[in-house]
Amino acid sequence: MYNKNFYHLIFTVLLLAFIFTSCTKIQKPQKKFNTSPISIKQYDTPPGADPGVPAEMGGAGFKGEGWQTNENFNTIGNPKAFKGGSLIMSLNEFPVTLRTVGQNSNSYFRVILERMIYETLLDIDPVTLDYVPKLATHWKISDDKKEFKFRINPDARWADGKPVTSEDVIATWKLYTNPEILDPAMNEVFLTYEQPVAESKYILSVKSKTLNFQQFWFFGLAFKILPAHYIDNISGKDFLSKYQFNMIPGSGPYTISEKDIIKGQSLMIRRRSDYWAENNKLNKGLNNFDLVRFEIVQDPALELEKFKKGEIDILSVRSASTWNEKLDNEDLKRGLILKKRIFNECPTNLQGIVFNTRKAPFDDVKIRKAFIYLFNRDIFNQKFFFNSYSMIKSFFPNSIYENPSNPNLSFKPDSAIALLKEAGWSEKNSDGYLVKNGKIFEVELPFQKGMDRYLTIFQEDLKNVGIKLNLKEIDLPTIIKLGNEFNFMILPAAWENQLIPNPGTYMYSKLADEKNTSNWDGLKDPKIDELIDKYAITFDKNERIKIIRELDFIACNHFDYIFQWTPNYQRIAFQNKFGYPDCMMERIEDYKSILSYWWNDPERAAEYDVAFADKTKSLPITEIDNKFWIQIKEKEEQLLKK
Repeated sequence: MYNKNFYHLIFTVLLLAFIFTSCTKIQKPQKKFNTSPISIKQYDTPPGADPGVPAEMGGAGFKGEGWQTNENFNTIGNPKAFKGGSLIMSLNEFPVTLRTVGQNSNSYFRVILERMIYETLLDIDPVTLDYVPKLATHWKISDDKKEFKFRINPDARWADGKPVTSEDVIATWKLYTNPEILDPAMNEVFLTYEQPVAESKYILSVKSKTLNFQQFWFFGLAFKILPAHYIDNISGKDFLSKYQFNMIPGSGPYTISEKDIIKGQSLMIRRRSDYWAENNKLNKGLNNFDLVRFEIVQDPALELEKFKKGEIDILSVRSASTWNEKLDNEDLKRGLILKKRIFNECPTNLQGIVFNTRKAPFDDVKIRKAFIYLFNRDIFNQKFFFNSYSMIKSFFPNSIYENPSNPNLSFKPDSAIALLKEAGWSEKNSDGYLVKNGKIFEVELPFQKGMDRYLTIFQEDLKNVGIKLNLKEIDLPTIIKLGNEFNFMILPAAWENQLIPNPGTYMYSKLADEKNTSNWDGLKDPKIDELIDKYAITFDKNERIKIIRELDFIACNHFDYIFQWTPNYQRIAFQNKFGYPDCMMERIEDYKSILSYWWNDPERAAEYDVAFADKTKSLPITEIDNKFWIQIKEKEEQLLKK
């Protein structure tokens, strides 16, 4: 007997099975935008060197005798990485300009543009941080360490097809030193060099006006070269207006088209199909996304919601509460979203409370140490920050320059009381405050809003031993003004650390009595001065590390700061559909290095799409902590000890 309902059921089951099988096939990630690589080439320059340039002047057949190069460098990109698809990230503000130099160019997005569109003469080994070729194949440092030469790769091409030459470097230097671009800090840096000289089409030389290893590092690694045929002979004023949102072509793997810029809303960067260094060893497995889209989302709460909906692929998690509470949802439990803490060596800020050692009572190291013993930062970390931060014990936290032997004082009220007695503070008045020479021990601490949640506890712990702490809420500009004028007793301070430390800007004794400098504490130490001078003229990287570590140990034993806390990792959350190398990020970069190293994984993307549509499905959940770079550092520590 014909059973209509039975056959209808069989048909439905087969149809669902067919749909499910089709959905789970390995396929390329779905494209939300047109993600085909593009070309903006206008000039068809033949490959290789100009035949009119002889080998000894950098042309074809150049052997590099007497020059330096590096062919045995490490790479961390995956050569099997899939190329294609898109990545969507968020920015909290639309950039004021897309220029990478000149007025108002100092933004986080500028760093991204420089990384993806423009190139430097040299790069660094991602593991050892040694110099490696980029636009230049070879380099040379004179015996007096003040003249540098670079041989440009004859294969290097701008995105429009023209060759990169010495003239491009000269034109870029002229622009960077032009006062009309309204960028005095940039002017000052590059005016420490004489104008570069083109010794040939591919060889250029430049002389530094000062002896300092950072002069070579900066010219080779921080100098983003621009094409002369766009910027030569243009006035600074015209440059600022013409290229406000009109991108100058670079020599790097990506480009931005005018149609991909929607002011105030989004920007898109597209991969070039004809990048000159696509097959170079350094780029193996890198620059995999055909398109990277940046959504402008100013509200952190909205940013989080868009991420949870899958409208943003990767989220940099800056808040401890977001990390520990707000990301905890069903998608996280099912593995659609992954959280990762990457322990690398991206420079972190020095954060703490600085003592003014020029004035009593903090001219006495015993008093400074007593205050440090009374600052219960472990409890603050546990109570307010989910115990998620590491305690700072260095002027160079989370870097290869941190001395592991530095003192690390913890909360010890008894030790503080003993030190106060040694300093002459032993008697108390009827209110329980310490008294000396008829005056109570009273200190004022200005602070920014939000700090009071732990400073009030500090205030109570100080009161328990007889010290009166007066808290005064002010704004950041006022804190900076007080610090620059040395008009304080103790004060919150946060300093941004650089990849290459520059301790002379805040540790030199000669700056201790100069206002409007960063030596807020008044540090004076002849041995530190000696080490700073030695560091500046040391061109060997490992020797510089040893010098800074020695300097760090001496400075920390002055106890001029109550060190606070820092994340010694990068926190991210992302949709579980990407491939990435074992290290996940660069050793010394934040999450923007994902743009270069990650890729769309077709298999993971297909599994993600199925699980996204079917809430009964889950994806593999991997370990949260990634300690690839910690293991590398531990091996290096062993070598340094030898």
